[in-house]
Amino acid sequence: MEHHPESSDASAEEHGIPSLPVRIVQVFVSPAKLFDALRHRPAWMGAVLTLIGVSIALQILTPVIVPEEILRRAAEARMADFVPAGTDPAVLEEQIDAAVSPGAFWVVGGAVLAALVPVSLIAGLLLIAFNVILGGEGSFKQLFSAGAHAMYIYTAGGIVSIGLMATGAETLTLTPGLFLPEMGGFIGRFLNGINIFSVWTCGVLGVAVSRFYPGRSVAAGTTYLLVLYLILVAALAMLAGLFAGLGG
Repeated sequence: MEHHPESSDASAEEHGIPSLPVRIVQVFVSPAKLFDALRHRPAWMGAVLTLIGVSIALQILTPVIVPEEILRRAAEARMADFVPAGTDPAVLEEQIDAAVSPGAFWVVGGAVLAALVPVSLIAGLLLIAFNVILGGEGSFKQLFSAGAHAMYIYTAGGIVSIGLMATGAETLTLTPGLFLPEMGGFIGRFLNGINIFSVWTCGVLGVAVSRFYPGRSVAAGTTYLLVLYLILVAALAMLAGLFAGLGG
């Protein structure tokens, strides 16, 4: 049986779960208070549906507020590291066209997948570490709910990127590489692949771990997710280097 602070129990019983807009604000400014409420009532459906709606809206609005030339440059930059030299220019142009102007099916389908897949993966990874391995008693529903709300931080990063594109900025993502001398090779790709909003998301989920698993610290959940995230970034940086080598 888990024992939680009496003040947290009383607060959850007295006030219940906040409305979705309040929860979205809380995930940025007071995540501990949010996850105390979600521990008792792990709501997720409204958060996920709203995430999907926001994603669809952003994909529809982006071509309206961002010049097509900038969208095409951004698509080319995303693909550059993973397109071997010698690729048929016509094929590459088709891929860029599809990225800049996806059809309705891909807009909706992509939004659904972008919401459900990362949240499910986060919940599963936390469950494996803190339930299966460490013997905790958090539920998948609690962790899924936490992930659904934490994803609003990552989504905020996407909105910042769209704003940068709308101003014509060449840098589309906030990364540690922006604040360091320019570096090439694996280190440069690695640093420029780290999204600061993703790191923030890992930190907020660390708070969720500390509220759902008594005795576990914020650092425990944050470090676990951050290490997995950096491994993924490193793998993508290595893969990009492999493609560059094939091109050379």
